[in-house]
Amino acid sequence: MNITSKQIAELCGVTRGTVDRALNNRPGIHPETREKILRVAEELGYRPHFLAQSLVKGHTKTLGIVLFDIHNRIFSQLFHAFEAEARKRGYIVYLVLSHRDKELELEYINNLLDRRVDGIALLPANFNKKFESLLLRSRTPIVTFGNRLNGPFPYIWIDDKQAIQDSVSFLIQQGYRRLIYISPPLMRKGKENIHVPEQRYNGFIEACEATPDMRFDIIAQKNYLAELETLMDTTDSSSAILCSSDVYALEVLKWLNDRKIKVPEQIGLMGFDNIDVLKYINPAITTVDYNVNEIGTRLADLLINKINNQDIPSETLIAHHVVEGQSATAMR
Repeated sequence: MNITSKQIAELCGVTRGTVDRALNNRPGIHPETREKILRVAEELGYRPHFLAQSLVKGHTKTLGIVLFDIHNRIFSQLFHAFEAEARKRGYIVYLVLSHRDKELELEYINNLLDRRVDGIALLPANFNKKFESLLLRSRTPIVTFGNRLNGPFPYIWIDDKQAIQDSVSFLIQQGYRRLIYISPPLMRKGKENIHVPEQRYNGFIEACEATPDMRFDIIAQKNYLAELETLMDTTDSSSAILCSSDVYALEVLKWLNDRKIKVPEQIGLMGFDNIDVLKYINPAITTVDYNVNEIGTRLADLLINKINNQDIPSETLIAHHVVEGQSATAMR
């Protein structure tokens, strides 16, 4: 049974206002009375009703963050940085995972709103006007990351299109003239928000088409390894596989190793994200780094500043760069 301030007042023979002054260390109360109230409250295990107090104060000091999952290390790294910055600023974080399910995402957002979170960091799977209208009507500060929305929601991420173009340029400099691009999320086009995969795809196409004599193939399906196998008969040492995520690059590397196909001697391999587990992989995988810890930290900072009615930029882009490993060095 929860003990209320009203019960403490009755036991101490004082008003609830006097109990409130004692519990919140406010003036206007005799020291002996304050001591008595605090002693009784401690003996009874009194805890203030946090939500009720929050509603009175107008804020709950809580944030929500909506991620797809935490299987991909890029998301778990981002969350850790976000939570650390929020905690430093005095906020508690609710983490929910949408699993790219648009209905589940809506349900979780409504649950966060019901809990009166002060703001939400959102990696959206939804992308229609009805969804954006719901977010706007909530009047809750929202900052998006990764996938964009069309509405007036501040955004933080990287320039994905340029990052893939830089990846293609790097591979060209290494002497590769045939590229296989693996991006399974493209199969969800039209079904969910795939802004990041689309930007990376657009960057890849533009970079390849701007390069004379460049041959390329796109693999955009869940069973990407099966399709890769059908293309391997036409590859040689001037071919490289570029993956839209390190998660796929690691699977491809294992697949190649199982088939005794040497990287990079027989085919090059490049990933994207520079997830922390790459430091354990041999050969070291060439990838794109964009300091996901900085994204998580600045995401929390932007959201909290927006909650405090401070002006924040509509777009924040974090720098990226190619990290050269041994997996995409053409052997000549």
